[in-house]
Amino acid sequence: IMPTVVAYIIAFAARRDQGLQDCNVSGTTNLCKYGATYLRAHLEDRIIPLYSTYAKGFAASCGTTMPILWLMEPDYYQYSTGGDAKALTPAEAGQIMGRLVATVRQSLPNAIFSLDISPWIPNQGRDWYANFNMNDFSFINTSGGGTDADNVRIRAVNDMTWRGVHQVTGKPILADTGYGVAGSPTGHDARWDVPANLNARIADGVVGITQYNPNTNWGTTISQIRPQLTAIPCQ
Repeated sequence: IMPTVVAYIIAFAARRDQGLQDCNVSGTTNLCKYGATYLRAHLEDRIIPLYSTYAKGFAASCGTTMPILWLMEPDYYQYSTGGDAKALTPAEAGQIMGRLVATVRQSLPNAIFSLDISPWIPNQGRDWYANFNMNDFSFINTSGGGTDADNVRIRAVNDMTWRGVHQVTGKPILADTGYGVAGSPTGHDARWDVPANLNARIADGVVGITQYNPNTNWGTTISQIRPQLTAIPCQ
């Protein structure tokens, strides 16, 4: 068992400090339009100190030997392309992410990191991920608005494919079933219980799935389908 942190720190700090909402919640005071402005203004006095505080807290509670997985900043891409007048350049986004990772590692030297996937990034994410030190990351992960277990595309409405982003980054994928507006539950996604779907996604580079709202019998389902799954090669 590995503790996992969904590090949605920038967005929640902006919500607390300035009332900024997710882009699908508010059409005016949202993170797409003002999130990068907030991040530029408060990287030093809010965001980096928050990362340091949380990392120190985990170190005090769990020690520094155990690996802890950090899923870094869901929807991070929005701070570059969401429409903010002070949007980050991709290079700036990569530099800031590097600082956040380094801040966590100061207190948690054995932390493991995963970089977010936004399925609407063009060109399978090639031009975006080129700005990040991918050696910092063991995984890439989906987050938020749901994913398609039964499709070669991460979401049918977007061009990015599971295999495409896996090949571009060279990283195994941690998939999730997503959640609704403002984090509202959407229920169990049974498509991720179908062995044929899982094996197809394993072939595309997916190595894990998070059901955010699993059925009460999901443990039994896992036990039943596990023998039918293709073995995941060591990375």
